[in-house]
Amino acid sequence: MYLFVFEKKGPEWKIMDKSWESIRDQLAYSRVNGGFPYCVVKDGDYMRNGKIYLLHQFEGVELDLKYLDRTLPYGYQLWGKTIHLETIVEDNGLVFSYDGKKVSRKFS
Repeated sequence: MYLFVFEKKGPEWKIMDKSWESIRDQLAYSRVNGGFPYCVVKDGDYMRNGKIYLLHQFEGVELDLKYLDRTLPYGYQLWGKTIHLETIVEDNGLVFSYDGKKVSRKFS
């Protein structure tokens, strides 16, 4: 059926696996939570000033960083104060923040 498990490495896509078990697992995994990332509120009054701190429950799939940069301002608009989101990127903990003006990143 010419199905593969692939991953983007730099600017190129690479085939990572061709076994039917891996393909089955990847297809099933992509449907967990409807294919959406699972985020929880870690602290609804972060630093005791009304900021919100969200935690991405990392399950082996990284967030799309371009989409994250465009989504955080909507979270800010809903919450009304600075929004922080902790996740894993390339095996490192990273916290994204949006203060109403710009998205910033720092290692956690």
